[in-house]
Amino acid sequence: MELPISRGERLRGCAVARLRSGVAHRREHRATAQPRNRATAEAGFTLAAVLVLCSVIMIFVAYTVPRQWSAILQRDREQRTIDAMIQYARACKEFQAKHQTYPVSPSQLKDAKSPRFLRGIGGELVDPLTGEVDWLVIPQAAAVAPGTAPPNVTPPSGANPNDPNAKPKLPGVPIKDYAGGPFVGVRPPISGKSMKSPKEGQDTYESWSYTVLDLDADIAKRMAGLAQVYK
Repeated sequence: MELPISRGERLRGCAVARLRSGVAHRREHRATAQPRNRATAEAGFTLAAVLVLCSVIMIFVAYTVPRQWSAILQRDREQRTIDAMIQYARACKEFQAKHQTYPVSPSQLKDAKSPRFLRGIGGELVDPLTGEVDWLVIPQAAAVAPGTAPPNVTPPSGANPNDPNAKPKLPGVPIKDYAGGPFVGVRPPISGKSMKSPKEGQDTYESWSYTVLDLDADIAKRMAGLAQVYK
């Protein structure tokens, strides 16, 4: 004979059954959700690594590109300055060929119309390194022959030779103050280390020089080279 089951026992049995069912459900959920959580964690780690890498690349670009671009622009300005020096030397040579003497004033090159010796605006060429027409004129007597060492740059009169901040007295006469006399070229009025050079060994702006003498030497070398090719 079966004993009757009380209402309390039935409730306890139902509670135990629900508890067991909940435990089984949670176990099944953990078993199925664990791989999904691991994949999400790996995706988050990959995204963080990509963001860190992008940050490093941006910092590297921000540090190096402006410096490289500045160096490119400086080299371009130096090359255009060298080209302008060559044009002045060529203008002096053409003036000498026409008048049998070198120009004694920059205005002679500036004002010449037929032929025009300089193709710059207003008959002048701007120094790309300074952005102004502030060349130093090289008189014929001060021109350095090709293959010889440039003159030593001395400090200005009255300056302390031991002062590291004293600006050196550069070869040449400011074009606006040139009093007259035959001249054969110009040079920039700055000092410091240069990236390019008009001639071999001129690695500072102080040593830059390109005059009619250098132009004649370059023409002679080209003619000698052509003579050997067509011999």
